[in-house]
Parts: sequence; structure tokens; C-alpha cells
Amino acid sequence: MKRQKLTLLLLAVMVLSVMTFETKAKTSALPAEVRVGGVFPIVQRPDAGPDRRDGFLLAIAEINNQSGPSRILPEETTLLPNVQDDDNSAAGGTAAAQTLISWGADIVIGSSGSSVSAAMATELTPQKIVQISYASSSPALSDRTLYPYFMRVAASDADQGKAIADLVEKFGWETGATISTSDSYGTGLIDIFDQNWDGTIATAQQFDAGATDVSSQVQAIKDADPEFVVGNFIDVDAATCMKKAHELGIDNIPWLMTDGWSTTATFATDDDVKSAMQMQIGTTPAPITAAGYQTFNDTWYDAASAWLEGPARSQGGGAHFNSYAPFAYDAVYVAAKGLAAADSVDGDDLLAALYDVTHPGASGNIVFNALGEVVGRYDYVQLEDETYTSFGTYDIPSGATTASPILDDTDLLELADGSEWSIADNVVTLEKEAGAGAPGFGYLSLLFVGGVLVIIRKRRK
Repeated sequence: MKRQKLTLLLLAVMVLSVMTFETKAKTSALPAEVRVGGVFPIVQRPDAGPDRRDGFLLAIAEINNQSGPSRILPEETTLLPNVQDDDNSAAGGTAAAQTLISWGADIVIGSSGSSVSAAMATELTPQKIVQISYASSSPALSDRTLYPYFMRVAASDADQGKAIADLVEKFGWETGATISTSDSYGTGLIDIFDQNWDGTIATAQQFDAGATDVSSQVQAIKDADPEFVVGNFIDVDAATCMKKAHELGIDNIPWLMTDGWSTTATFATDDDVKSAMQMQIGTTPAPITAAGYQTFNDTWYDAASAWLEGPARSQGGGAHFNSYAPFAYDAVYVAAKGLAAADSVDGDDLLAALYDVTHPGASGNIVFNALGEVVGRYDYVQLEDETYTSFGTYDIPSGATTASPILDDTDLLELADGSEWSIADNVVTLEKEAGAGAPGFGYLSLLFVGGVLVIIRKRRK
């Protein structure tokens, strides 16, 4: 009897040992190296691409070096990065995606330009490779029939287009003009603006991204004589457009900037562009003040980060990192959390897990909606010299389900056309019309002209 009990005990121990071994062996179905592609406009956009790449690499390094309970991935799993330059073009995005597919990418972070991301998705979707963009904002990318494996940690311009339309409504303007690049990024926001504003668009102009001559488009806007202009393009194209606006003398009407060009990079190298943008208004992503952003900021400027391919910016030099670098950083963390939750690199399993990921990131608190996107929050800003000063926000008020403009009370908001406005209780009131001079100026001018005419008349006699 004792032998039987001993035998049973030994068998039980053996079974438990096997079960324990199998459990340890099956702690994760993830491969030892998860291959993560990163796509950035490095050479063509040196102001933006390198910083976004370095945010990506920084996150990879941090996640791989985590230990203990705070580690996101299983101990035996690390992220293997592969950085590709997309040449800031759709063709470059296609080539980058093809390279990453051949390499065996499990997930791809990128890219910046919406047309680039769309071209990448065309290649990645048949392979069921999930793609997370850190900056592409075209509303067209929300089409899950065309882009089922696409997600983004940057907001769609569908939100920003509504923010611009609501701001125009506040000012009561009735006739406007629009101008944008002809790609999906440029036209996407303009289409949303048009759908959400009841006024008249006198002319809608487009030009190819990277064009150096926009004379005919800007002249058409001048001929239409609008009350305002909405422009949507990235900084380099905005600079080309505003330089021409300055040359043709139509920078003295309100131009509404979008986040693609409400940045110091737009006017950094050209005083005419800087002059044309003075007192113009628009939107920019609301500044990030959460702890995650501060941690990212401290890490970025820490000397220990110098091993990266950059960063090109340095605290000592006084230069700030590109505003979308934290978004690229967060995209990697979201990917890691999705991989851990899915315990798989299978595209469908990973995609399902990613939709449920939440992350208190450097770019803010990330929570995905039904399209795998975050909801945008913007500041309304005005450029004064080299500073974008906020005069309101576009946000979801407490208890509401949709965003709306919340403008700050102010006694005087002067626009580029010389008009002056006051804001109280979220209502904008015109205090001085465009072009109106100081009190008494018109009367004194008439007296002066009249006096000159009298003198000329006497001399003729």
C-alpha cells in the first residue's frame, strides 16, 4: 500500500514537472525578435524626419531594456528595428514597404505624409501587416475598407477641418477661398471644411506638393477677393505659397493655418514668409503637458541618448525636437502593448488587440476609437513675431460627446487685415473693420488732399 502511494506521489510530481516545463516553454508565442519597421522622410525633410526616427529608436531601446514587472514584452522577446527613408513621396513609401516586407516585418510604424502612408498600406495590407502612423492625418485614411490594417496615434484632419469651419463661423465670414496641395493630405481637410461650413467658397485652388511656382493659384485667390483664405499643406509648400501671397500683396487678409504649417519651420529661412504670416490665425495640436511628455523631454536631452542616430537637436543649442517625435515614440509603445496582449504577430490577432490598447504617452493619453484613431484636440493660435499665441481650444467639453470651439475672453484680437475683434462668453464681436484707420485719420487725409487741390488750382489760375 505504501509502495502504491509512493508510486502515485512520484507520478504526480512527474506530471507537475512536465506541466511546469510546458508552461514555461509556452509563456509566449511571440518570436525572440519581433521585427518592427520604421518609415520616415529623413533626407527630404531634415527638419522633421530625423527627429521622428530618433523618437522611434528611443522607444525601441527603452522597451528592450525594461525589466521586472514594468516590462511590457516577455523577457525572451525583443524588438528589432529597421529604419527606411521614404523620400517624402508615395513612390518612396512603396519602396520602403516592399523592403520591409522582404525583410519580414511583423509591424510597421509610419509614415508622415498621408499619400506616403496610403502607398505603404497598398503594399502592407495584402500581407496583413499592421501599420501605425505617427503623423498622417488625411481623412481618406479612415476608410477601413481600403485600409483595414491602418491605425494612427495622430488625429485625423476630419477633426481639424471641423475646428477651422467652427472658427470661421465664429467670425461670421461669408465668402472665403481655399488652397492646398493636390494630394490626399492637402485636399482631405479642405473637403471636411467645405462640408461643415455654410458660406461661399469663391475659389478652391490646388497645386502639386513641392511645386516652386504657385503664381496662377495665388493670383486666382487675389482676383476672387475673399474675406479669408484656408490653406492646408506642409511647411515647405506653405512657405512657397505665402511668399507668393506676399509678392502679390494678399497677405493682408486673414489666412487660416492648419497644423501642417503653423510651425516656426515654415518661416525660419525666409523673412518675406515670416512677414506674410504675421497676425495670421489657425490651429495647432494642443500643447502636451502630461507627465509622459515631460519624461520624454527629459530623456531626449539626456546625454545618455547620444548613441542614437541623433538626436540632431540639443538642449544646449536651444533647438526643440520636432513636434511629432513624441508621436513616433508613442506608436512603438502602442505596438509593444498590442504585441504583448495578442501574444502573436498574426496580423488579425494583433490588430484586434491594438484597438483595445490604452497608453499614457508622451503625446497625451492614447485611447482608440472605432476606427483605430485618436480624437484630435487643437489650440486656436495667432502668430506674433515668432511665437504662436493661443486664444482658444477645440476640445470635447466635460459631459459632451462632440468637440466645439472654446475661445478665450479678450478685449482685442487684431487680424492681418487690420480688423479688431473682442471675445466674450465664446462670442466674437467686430470692433473695427478691416482697413479702418485710427480715429480722425480719414478726415485729416481729406483735409490734406483738399488743401493740395486748392494750391494746385490757384497755381493754374
